Amino acid sequence: MGIMKYVKLIIISVFFLSLLVTGISLLFPSKVIASRAIEVNTSADKIAYFTSDLSHWNQWMSDWKENKVVLENNTAHIGTQRVRFLDKTATKVNYEWIATGQKPYLVTFEWTLLKDSTYVIHWSFEQNVKWYPWEKFQTLLNDKLLGAKMEIELQHLQEAINSKSINE
Repeated sequence: MGIMKYVKLIIISVFFLSLLVTGISLLFPSKVIASRAIEVNTSADKIAYFTSDLSHWNQWMSDWKENKVVLENNTAHIGTQRVRFLDKTATKVNYEWIATGQKPYLVTFEWTLLKDSTYVIHWSFEQNVKWYPWEKFQTLLNDKLLGAKMEIELQHLQEAINSKSINE
């Protein structure tokens, strides 16, 4: 009889712990946005050149320089990831970025004129997740992991913009 008490205690404990974890995860948002921005002295055309065409990303994205990228139509395949062009305006471009095992991200580059020829380039990754606790807890890492990588890549973008003429 003593073992059954412990089994019952373990089952009840696991149940209530699961409820607690699920309850805590419900406090996290279902829409998570990791974003970074940088100021650049350049033209809107030059920003669009480097951000709106996937074939130019290899000039500033380190993963694209180091790995094989296959471009098909408006989609780039790099390792286990896929980046697909969605739409573009005069100051904004959207992509869908899918990494294996994760929900798709809406990736947006947006550039805004501050003064004269100084623009702010804003880069964001937006992800919508379900209520599942493991998805919600995974989003806690997004800003830390994606944010650091985005800062590095924005620096590379700024260097590419400053070092190249779009006529080259």
